[in-house]
Amino acid sequence: MAGERSLTDRRDQDSYVRDHFDRTTRRYLLSILSDSIIEEHRRYPAHPSEPLSRLLAWCQRRPIDERYAVKREADGSFRLITFSGERGRGPAYCGEERFASYEEARHGVFLRHIKDLTGQ
Repeated sequence: MAGERSLTDRRDQDSYVRDHFDRTTRRYLLSILSDSIIEEHRRYPAHPSEPLSRLLAWCQRRPIDERYAVKREADGSFRLITFSGERGRGPAYCGEERFASYEEARHGVFLRHIKDLTGQ
């Protein structure tokens, strides 16, 4: 079947394109990342600027096993969890840190994504 690409070849090309897009996106996000964007998220998460919107969109597009969520504990505090991405395997806590409010926990999730982005 000359001229047809195998399924493996297409997957390799798809993977290459996704990796290239991710590298380009990360490079851009690192160029706009600043203390003011982080502070903007902490203060005004409902109405983000364009740079913050792009950063938030990147956070939401990450693979499920690279995302974070907020879980409310029985004592009323909030903790961060991450998903395994595997069927039948539950979420895991991201450390022992607890937050007093949901808004603080959401900002904690944002800071975790920033940490992943910067590789720190």
